[in-house]
Amino acid sequence: MLLVMLLGLVDFGRVFTAGITMEATARNAAEAAAQEYLQILRNEPETPPLLEPEDYQAIHQTALDVVCRETDVLPNRTMSGPDCTMPVTAICVHDLPAADPYCGTDPIAVPSECSEIDTWSSPAASNEAPPPPDPADEPLAYVEVRVCYRFTTLMNLSNLQLPFGWSLSIGDIWLQRDRQFVVGNY
Repeated sequence: MLLVMLLGLVDFGRVFTAGITMEATARNAAEAAAQEYLQILRNEPETPPLLEPEDYQAIHQTALDVVCRETDVLPNRTMSGPDCTMPVTAICVHDLPAADPYCGTDPIAVPSECSEIDTWSSPAASNEAPPPPDPADEPLAYVEVRVCYRFTTLMNLSNLQLPFGWSLSIGDIWLQRDRQFVVGNY
């Protein structure tokens, strides 16, 4: 009983550390992608600047590179070529009137436990035509990064029977984080 409690305490600390890492990873990836977006806008000769599909790909890759680099310390991180496939990552640039053609179309298989990773809401989902935009009311563009990570506990127990009729199940824990960063293009 004491061993189970000790391992539970150690796993709690490990989960807490992984949660902090995932929080920072999502935030930093969104910030890096927003900075990449701003840099691309500054290099555009057109007024107003319009982003091309390859610009959105560069923004997505910037965010993915940050996620891969910062999750290097996590035990279940997996790589597929130069990109990491765990944690599962989804990136979306929310900018109007343009639209990110790759929002929610990342070519990875999303585990069913990552319920929030692919639930993007888009203006095209509405049947009504949007009102004509007023430049004064136009919201600032922002980048959203969603990450989902499978944390494996030290002991994988299912339905461990404890005294007093209690039971305990310890196994994989899925950590999901969603962070947004506004592009400060004033």
